Amino acid sequence: MQTPVLQRIEEFIVSKTIVTFKELQDFLGNTSRMTIIRRLRELSYLSSYSHTGKYYTIGSIPKFSEEGLWSYNSVYFSKFDSLINTSLAFVNNSESGYSIKELRDILHVDVKLSLIELEKRGKLYREKCRGGYVYFNKHFPHRKQQLIIRHSQNESTVLNIGKLSSHVITDELKAAIILFYSILDEKQRRLYAGLESLKIGHGGDSLISELLKIDPETVSKGRKELISAHFEKNKIRKQGAGRPEIKKNSRDN
Repeated sequence: MQTPVLQRIEEFIVSKTIVTFKELQDFLGNTSRMTIIRRLRELSYLSSYSHTGKYYTIGSIPKFSEEGLWSYNSVYFSKFDSLINTSLAFVNNSESGYSIKELRDILHVDVKLSLIELEKRGKLYREKCRGGYVYFNKHFPHRKQQLIIRHSQNESTVLNIGKLSSHVITDELKAAIILFYSILDEKQRRLYAGLESLKIGHGGDSLISELLKIDPETVSKGRKELISAHFEKNKIRKQGAGRPEIKKNSRDN
């Protein structure tokens, strides 16, 4: 059963969605700081990773995105808790690592100090790519996969899609991509869409789905299948197929 203080804290936070510690103190009057902290822990509280952790909410309120982020009035929270933990999780789970700018654009806060500190602690691996540093998973098997995808994104791709825009991709090339896509079977379409998304990098799923008029989840599935190589690799020609072997008639001597 909830204590009166615990119930008052929960009702107050639910009514405001997010609060500062000072707002809680002002609301509760002479309740001690340690008591408020203990009660927040009982409510599975979360502190924002933005605004230097100034804002609080309770575990039942956030509706986290698939990536584990939630925001309210431009205050950002993460299921990974602090900014440094969130930065670590995002880099470790990424397909091709993140530069400071790329991760900043996703988390909407400056991540430079967090990434530098994680690399200094040996939690992340850093490598220079195209003139700037990119941060990768420290474990070699995953890091190798991230590096392969990162380098493939940096190279000139066969279709040279880049960021699909009217300034980059011509109408003729769009038509060619769509035509090629149309002659593939269902599995090939999914994998091809995933491949082009990988070439683009962050935001590729939505860009490819828009171009090919397909569900972004289909693109995402194809991309993940390619990365993991968890799909059936059918042979182009089944054993025994094709033109029968011509046997030469042997002549009696």
